[in-house]
Amino acid sequence: MKKLFIIIIVFIVGITSLKAQSIAIGPQVGFIKSADADKSTIMPGVAIRLNLLGFGIEGAMYYKSEEFQNGAIKTKSYPINLTAMLSVLPIVHAEAGIGWYNTQIDFTHLNSTYNSISDETKTKPGYHFGAGVELPLGNLLLTGDIRYVFLDLSNSFKSNFSVIMVGAMFKL
Repeated sequence: MKKLFIIIIVFIVGITSLKAQSIAIGPQVGFIKSADADKSTIMPGVAIRLNLLGFGIEGAMYYKSEEFQNGAIKTKSYPINLTAMLSVLPIVHAEAGIGWYNTQIDFTHLNSTYNSISDETKTKPGYHFGAGVELPLGNLLLTGDIRYVFLDLSNSFKSNFSVIMVGAMFKL
């Protein structure tokens, strides 16, 4: 009897959330550790989400800076992401998307030893998948996402990373 009651409650909440439509915008912060990076980093950004009938889409732009090979190689990246979201429970969603990573690679500290390496700027697509939660609190939407990003900028180091994102978005 308890199981049936729980199933009915989840079903009712799920139907209610499927009818919900919203658009929200706000800041997000990501905590990242790339595969070959020297240390973890913080990635601030801003995102906008549109939710409609259990489906969602998010557009976001972030800033990320990392160091490789004991600080000899430094990168600055401005990822622009587009993410599709599918509600699997009232507050839980699965997500997948694509990102365009505009990355500046600085070999300045490496050039003190090897003068022949020039700095580079690259734009490369990356892909991500993950899961997240959205907790509505009136006009405020608290978000949390875990994503894995596939992105290799060169053969010398790998920059695939996992990111934990948290945000506070405001419904418009």
